[in-house]
Amino acid sequence: MKGVAIKKYLSPFPTILVMILFVLIITYPEQAFHSALSGLNVFLNSVFPALLPFFIVSDLMVGLGIIDFLSVILSPLMRPLFRCSGQASFVWIVSVSSGYPAGARLVSMLRQNRKIDVIEAQRILSFCSTSGPLFILGAVAVGMLGSLEGGTVILVSHYLASIIIGLIFRFYKSEDQYIHYPKSQRSLSKLIKGSIKSQKKPFGLLMGDAVNSAISTLLVVGGFIVLFAVVINLLIELGFIGSMANIFLKLSKPLFKLDLRLIEGVIGGLFEITIGSRLICQSLASLEEKVVALSFIIGWSGLSINAQAIALLSKSGIKFGLYMLIKLFHGLLAAIISYLVIKIFYSESALVFKDNRAFPISWQESLYASLQLVLFVAIFLLILLTIFYFINRVSKAGHYK
Repeated sequence: MKGVAIKKYLSPFPTILVMILFVLIITYPEQAFHSALSGLNVFLNSVFPALLPFFIVSDLMVGLGIIDFLSVILSPLMRPLFRCSGQASFVWIVSVSSGYPAGARLVSMLRQNRKIDVIEAQRILSFCSTSGPLFILGAVAVGMLGSLEGGTVILVSHYLASIIIGLIFRFYKSEDQYIHYPKSQRSLSKLIKGSIKSQKKPFGLLMGDAVNSAISTLLVVGGFIVLFAVVINLLIELGFIGSMANIFLKLSKPLFKLDLRLIEGVIGGLFEITIGSRLICQSLASLEEKVVALSFIIGWSGLSINAQAIALLSKSGIKFGLYMLIKLFHGLLAAIISYLVIKIFYSESALVFKDNRAFPISWQESLYASLQLVLFVAIFLLILLTIFYFINRVSKAGHYK
């Protein structure tokens, strides 16, 4: 009854927010236009060319049944660690390589194709919603922070935190059993033959569907980027973020001596990580504080990216409240790990990266870098599959003896 009452009181809240945003856009049309243009520029030059190859290739791999091969061969690795089928390995590798929101999209695709159930989807999503190395090392570390070593700390902390969360979430719904595949599918040779026979669509049609699906998804992602670019810049224009930062600065003054600009960056990063990262890097805080703050907002990923993920997962049955808590925990854990890594392995001076060149963000360079990562992922998966295939063969031969 309490849940129904809460939903009743909160139901007008989205309408009120939309009306407020509408009024603000009318009141500040010039700022809204330039903000939307800035968001569109980021999408076209960075996000679209970086994610398009991964989205097309992942669609093809699902359509061709390659994900089933991964599930059978890599299950001995993923099941003991994360209580997930081998398909989770592909989702994690793509998420780590291409960044947000590739992991959420693949989980949604696997759910729609009934490859995984809701519980396994929630487990996979707990450690397969990560940023990509191009954003962390390129855009943030070199382009904004001016410290490649600082970016390395953020990168290691980010991925280590995701693995730890995945290990914790193996106990989510612990009474649940693994997905059991039919006995006919446990043989790799039978699985390959069955997959080839089941491919009723010609490859050309599969390719067309993959491109169409990838572009449709990226248009949704682009819409969120433009929308939140407008929202965050309007909040800055109205002084909302500055006011919130001043309040937090006064409350934290007895305990911490923080730079106001750093707090503004963290608050801005709660909404959108690119703008938040830029504000943090422009602050007068120490490099150590900047790295810890960046680790937090990149782990949290911002309302913009979380909204993208929720939109992609809308038909998956995922608990969105739990997903948001996981992302908050990811940010906090990454910040703690980065702080410990700096204290143990680095001194403040060791984090400085003197060659502070602007990171290239042209769409050609983003596309080229993305294609290189796709090729690397394909080679890495091929090597991984080969190793586990021979391990399975050797273990079976030993068993029969």
